[in-house]
Amino acid sequence: MQSERPLEGIRVVELATFVAVPMAARALGDMGAEVIKVEAPGGDTLRYTAKNEGRPEGHLENTSFDLDNANKKGIVLDLKNPAGVEVLLKLLETADIFLTNVRAKSLEKLELDYETLKERFPALVYGIVTGYGDKGPDKDMPGFDFTAFFARGGWTGALYEPGSMPLTPVPGLGDHQAGMYLAAGVAAALLKAKTKGVGERVSVSLFHSAIYG
Repeated sequence: MQSERPLEGIRVVELATFVAVPMAARALGDMGAEVIKVEAPGGDTLRYTAKNEGRPEGHLENTSFDLDNANKKGIVLDLKNPAGVEVLLKLLETADIFLTNVRAKSLEKLELDYETLKERFPALVYGIVTGYGDKGPDKDMPGFDFTAFFARGGWTGALYEPGSMPLTPVPGLGDHQAGMYLAAGVAAALLKAKTKGVGERVSVSLFHSAIYG
């Protein structure tokens, strides 16, 4: 008889692209959570990186996307249309966890920021990955694995000998590290939400993940 996985009965709504947040959602799905991935009409940008990765173009073979998006259900919503936002809010009514990497100003414009959503869903666990954190001059800058984690975080400078050329780091390494931090953080916040009925905002940045790592 197969034992029940620890997060069975938990619903996660993911509004994210690329790697770090989708990877965290996939990890929660592996532990039994139901994960609903929300994509824009054009789809997650990670669906279109074949040429950069040396694999065939098209959707029949997409190892990068599949790696971080297994064990998920999917829905396409146009959040530029108020009707699309309403559908997302309907999903959040039954969700335990909301994960995103949309930048703060866009979330505020859509009224999907934590301060707004906690009024409507006080027990919701809200997880977000940013490039450079929630404070400081770079808080609104986009962050990528190669820039915020490897370059600004100092990893690239530690991976080559003086007088030689920097190495090309493995894509996604920093994203996956940040994603694991996010998954651990929201799991802890979920325990609090289930025992005390109070949600939490869990924020992880690529830059801080690099400094810690």
